[in-house]
Amino acid sequence: MQHVLGKRRRSATLVLSLSLALGLGATQAAPSATADTPPASGATTAVSGSTAVSGSTGAGAPAGYYDAADGLTGPALESALHDIISTGVDALSYSQVWDALKVTDEDPSNSSRVLTLYSGLSLPKSNNGGGVDQWNREHVWAKSHGDFGTATGPGTDLHHLRPEDVTVNSDRGNLDFDEGGTENDEAPGNFADGDSWEPRDEVKGDVARMIFYMSVRYEGGDGFADLEVNDRVGNGSAPNMGRVSVLLRWNAEDPPDAFEERRNDLIQSEFQGNRNPFIDNPVWADQIWG
Repeated sequence: MQHVLGKRRRSATLVLSLSLALGLGATQAAPSATADTPPASGATTAVSGSTAVSGSTGAGAPAGYYDAADGLTGPALESALHDIISTGVDALSYSQVWDALKVTDEDPSNSSRVLTLYSGLSLPKSNNGGGVDQWNREHVWAKSHGDFGTATGPGTDLHHLRPEDVTVNSDRGNLDFDEGGTENDEAPGNFADGDSWEPRDEVKGDVARMIFYMSVRYEGGDGFADLEVNDRVGNGSAPNMGRVSVLLRWNAEDPPDAFEERRNDLIQSEFQGNRNPFIDNPVWADQIWG
């Protein structure tokens, strides 16, 4: 497959090849509903994810990728993971993100569509933009929290950018994450109040792991703000996202599934060259913030 950004050739492609060999590519038959696939109308789906591991590697990581984090906990673990995921990274431009999301978030049952994060819709890849009923680029770590906007780096990092319906994206705005509020009319299962957004159950863990990634990846040494999770909501423009105690619970209750793991593999092998360690080993979140 020829992608706009070109294929990165490195040993990590072995991981991608294995994933595709197992039938996770665009040509596979429609799978049973998973944590990231939209359920049938009126249906509920049980979440079945991979079991978190406690060693220094996750199921999809290349051998040796996390060796420097082996046996560490707390701030030492956070520092080691920061160094690992900040090394050899290829940053995208904001315009390149469009084409990248068409690959990383492709609907496994229809290669001409992408899956949206909060609404769980399958929308045509070509229907991206800023109009009503189109999809655009949702910054899960709200770009105003640290004021990085769409700058190359945190503003274009695929590990927290996801397709979303334009109106639903606007409804979420820059809210922190917590539970409660009024259910969203266009995206049932999502709730909001004045200072927080609660995503649907099927992607709660995905959201948590994206926030954890951003908190570890951007530590203030690259010209951007030091992004940090905290246990508050209503963080405004401060470089913080909460509520970490809730995010930790979501991380445990909604483990990574095949869609999230495949996405992690693709971001490393095809685009940025780095991984989200909390998809590979969700236990690390508790060992840093628990």
